Formats: sequence, structure tokens, C-alpha cells
Amino acid sequence: MIFNGESKDYIRVRQELFRPPSPPIEFDTSDYSNGGSRVNRRRFTEFTFTVPIKISSPNKRIEELKEELSDWLIHEEPKKLGFKDMPNRYYLAYYESMELDERPYSATGEINFYLPDGRRVGEEKAINISSSNANHTISGQDKAPWTVETVFISNTHEFELITNQGLYLLLGYEFIEGDRLTIKYEGREVWLNGRDLRHAIRLKTNYELLSPGDLQVRASHNCTLKYDERYF
Repeated sequence: MIFNGESKDYIRVRQELFRPPSPPIEFDTSDYSNGGSRVNRRRFTEFTFTVPIKISSPNKRIEELKEELSDWLIHEEPKKLGFKDMPNRYYLAYYESMELDERPYSATGEINFYLPDGRRVGEEKAINISSSNANHTISGQDKAPWTVETVFISNTHEFELITNQGLYLLLGYEFIEGDRLTIKYEGREVWLNGRDLRHAIRLKTNYELLSPGDLQVRASHNCTLKYDERYF
């Protein structure tokens, strides 16, 4: 088990009890007057992920190890949770609780993680975009949030990005050479040289998640479109 980029040599996942979960799905439905229902929308929901573990150390008592675990596991923001048999996938997780059957130098039990989004995250992908229409493939199994980054090489008054998936960005501002612009789907954030620009620009956008499959895209200025794959 790897959490926040670190593993502990005194913790072993009990593989005989470990079952990676499938993310639960919530359906928004409406009823037909003559019976049955129609699915309007579906989304993957949060859940608690239980990891069965064994803790063992010949040199440290269990109380000392539990203090180390607290420092490792407790954070204000979700951290990457991965496993060695799934090297290219991870979850974004909060530590929730731990239940242990303790001995002086060992313990067995469970660590519970809270997952705000039950999907697994795959590799980060980066697509270089120019002013010419180009075809790319969005990989993964489900829709993914994105980030667009560009550095202007000359003064300009707008930035535009167009895709065939509904994602559209048009930002009006007096950009100058060397300005670094970052636009994020999550939080609808717009940053210029590290400064929040959302209330200082003319903005016409259609924020859409990237869907797996074909993507045709072009932009008014060379930029990079980044996303992390999403898997069920």
C-alpha cells in the first residue's frame, strides 16, 4: 500500500482478504406516467474503502507505530492511495479510521479510507495544441477534468480554444509577452502568473469534461491540455 507517495515496511496488505471495490453509482431518474422510469443522469458517488492490514515490527511497540501511522495518514486534503499490484492506478483518499486487534509488537485489522470519488485515477496525459485542427485520443474509461496551460510569446487580447466535444474557452484580456495562463475545469479556475483572474477578464466558456475517444482541438495560441485518466 502506497499513501501520499510513501509505503511502510511494517505494514502488509492482507491479500487474501483484499478486494478492490467498484465505485458505487447513483442514478437520477424520473418516472413515466404509464410505468417505468428514465435515467436522467448518473454519477459515481463517495464511499468508504476498507483495506485489511497486518502491522509487525520487531523493534517498535504497537503504540509507537500507531503514532507514526497518524503522522502518515492524516491530512487536510485527499492524497493518492495506490497498491503495488496496480502500479498505474490510484485513488484520491482521506484517512477515515483504523480498527486493530493489537499485540505488543504487532496488530491485524483494517484501515478505512474515505473516497469522495470512487473512480481510480490513471496516468497524467498532456496534449500539445496549436492553431491547426488536430485529432487526438482521450484515454481512460470515464470523463475526466482537465487543465489548459499556455505562455504567450507576444502581446494579444484574447485566448480561444475549440474542441469537437463541447469544450470551448474564450478569454478576453490584455495579455503581454511572457504571461503564463492556466485554466482548470475543477473550480472553474483561471490563473495568470499565479493570480486569480476570474473576476478581471471577459469570459465566454463552455466547461465540459473530456470524454474518452476522439478529440479534435485547436487554439488561438500554442498550449498544453492536461488530464488524468479516469477508470471504473
